[in-house]
Amino acid sequence: MIVDILAVAPGSLDVWNETARDNLPLYVKLWLGLMMLNNLAAIAFLKNHVAARWVFVGFVISHLLVILGYWGTGTPIVAGQVSLFHIIFWTPGLIMLWRYRSEFVWPSAYAVWVALVCVFYFGSMTVDIKDAVIFLSHSAS
Repeated sequence: MIVDILAVAPGSLDVWNETARDNLPLYVKLWLGLMMLNNLAAIAFLKNHVAARWVFVGFVISHLLVILGYWGTGTPIVAGQVSLFHIIFWTPGLIMLWRYRSEFVWPSAYAVWVALVCVFYFGSMTVDIKDAVIFLSHSAS
């Protein structure tokens, strides 16, 4: 499955825009849409869970950087930049989920949400790490 995603995903140095997202296969669009919903679901847990705050803030910052910092200026953003933002801003949320792991009590909505965050973040970062390294290598040259 991951090999299939890599075959259809934009390259690390390809522009990440609406056209690139429109050309993704349906199963990748579903993955991205479900991950977006899962990130937004953090709102339900903000009041009682510190780790959910970290996940939500990391998600918001990574997206705001793209929206305000690049699209707002007309500067194209490439897939490797988005991947780098995911690594930088999602990792603290994962660390906090681990730190507050005693709060995951099965069965609960929060525990299900945490499990899905881990699946989506680790799954996405398997692609993001490669793309971020390529982007950084290209930027340094």
